[in-house]
Amino acid sequence: MSPSVPRTDQASEREATVERLRQWLPQAETRAGTRVLPLRVPALDQHLPRGLRLGAVHEVTAATLSDMPAAFGFMAALLGRMLNESGGSGLLVASRRSLADFGRPYGPGLHALGLDPGRLILAETVTDVQALWAVEEALRLRAVAAIGAWVDTKLDLQASRRLHLAAEGSDTLILLLRPPHADEANAAATRWRIAAAPAGRDRYGCFAQWRWRVALERCRQGRPGEWILEQDDAAHPFRLAGTVADPALASRPETDPALREPG
Repeated sequence: MSPSVPRTDQASEREATVERLRQWLPQAETRAGTRVLPLRVPALDQHLPRGLRLGAVHEVTAATLSDMPAAFGFMAALLGRMLNESGGSGLLVASRRSLADFGRPYGPGLHALGLDPGRLILAETVTDVQALWAVEEALRLRAVAAIGAWVDTKLDLQASRRLHLAAEGSDTLILLLRPPHADEANAAATRWRIAAAPAGRDRYGCFAQWRWRVALERCRQGRPGEWILEQDDAAHPFRLAGTVADPALASRPETDPALREPG
């Protein structure tokens, strides 16, 4: 009998099949077993795994210290979207140190961003560590549909994984607002960097829409991108700013830059 010869072609085919399964299984898990909050902006949602994953931590940072109010407004708008979708209540947590420079949240301002103050529990803690503890306990209780926390302290892999474990299996949206210098590695599912953009104006030059320069820097099972978003005062949906959404305007060099996508 002739000696057996290894079937290298079969081995290569098996390796290719295993590799395809490794790439497909996480996506299948997201489609089948994980709820998401779609932002309903096609140009943005295509960079996400159908939307913001619920039961996971999402990090919102400011481009500069002066952009912290804009980043807070973006977080508040996301919280409002979640509460409007779920019909539930939300929790907003901040330490005294976080509020020292910018003051406490203002009810009419939150309402203008689509976040109903009547459905929001406000919690002020002495330290950032206590703020993270409050978030973790709220997640374990499964008492609210959305949680936003303004945290200046370091959020490392250990702290972020604790929050992920507490949130696992829940339908809660978790948003952590971080200062501009916070760039340590952590387990957040997405990382957003927000800067203020000139507000939209009506034909009389009066304020019409909030606007943000939004950069998605990291996204698990997604890809980065940059946009200028605005919010409608009536229904509070996110949408691309007019000069970006209109290709004719975006092509003019004197207008705002068009949508940019890395790569």
